[in-house]
Amino acid sequence: MEIDRASPLPYHEQIYRLLLDMIVSGRLAPGQKLVQEKEYAARLGVSLAPVRQAILALTKDGYLTRTRGRGTYVREVKVGADIQLLSSFTATLSATGLPTEMRVLSAETLPASEQLATALGIPAGAEVFRLRRVAFLADEPVVLLSATLPAALFPGLAEADLRGSLYDLLRERHGTVMTSARNIIEVVRALPEHAGHLQVPVGEALLRVESVTRDQHGTAVEFSQVLYQADRFRFEIESHPEHGVGLRPAPTTSNPRPETPPTARGTRAASLPPGSAAP
Repeated sequence: MEIDRASPLPYHEQIYRLLLDMIVSGRLAPGQKLVQEKEYAARLGVSLAPVRQAILALTKDGYLTRTRGRGTYVREVKVGADIQLLSSFTATLSATGLPTEMRVLSAETLPASEQLATALGIPAGAEVFRLRRVAFLADEPVVLLSATLPAALFPGLAEADLRGSLYDLLRERHGTVMTSARNIIEVVRALPEHAGHLQVPVGEALLRVESVTRDQHGTAVEFSQVLYQADRFRFEIESHPEHGVGLRPAPTTSNPRPETPPTARGTRAASLPPGSAAP
């Protein structure tokens, strides 16, 4: 890693190209932390200014990510694996080939608010079971998931192993098969609670998918909300004139509505096939 002092290219442009070459070649791996700027400056025999300028440009161009108090990291490579709607979210993350983990934050029974009652077609105050989890990909929290179900339909869920696929568990234990969902996708800003779980700054843009999911009998059995790290997921939409719109969220290697206020921009609502809001 050397600077060509005879080159007409400015130092910051040379440093940009040197670091970019290391990222593309894999010498700086996805998720790897960069050394401090002053160390690069010492290695290259330049001041801090061109090093900082190059790193800021690489961050702006999406190759690096900077987190206050943690440092600068190579951004994870985007993975184009498709997620089929209503398939196991857990299995989809595992298909990336990276280490995955689902951690349970809470599993509780509580009375349904009016919004939840309306979404699930149950009386206000009826008991619902709410499950909140965080999905990790390569030891990084990337998705915050909340699923709320009528407690009367799924007794004993709190005692089950909730670290795997919720939909698989509902099918195997209760004979419930998720067959359709209405989804709302929008960009929101991370509240302090979300930021803490996903290890992102407060106010960071997140992709939120809210879904009301129905079983094989057409009964609304789940209200879910999923918050995706926006730089780690993309949503692929496929349209067919005879079938309408289908949506597939794909990982990149992105509670009730009032919990997270949406931004004024980037909001899309569509009637979609089964959603991927609960794994």
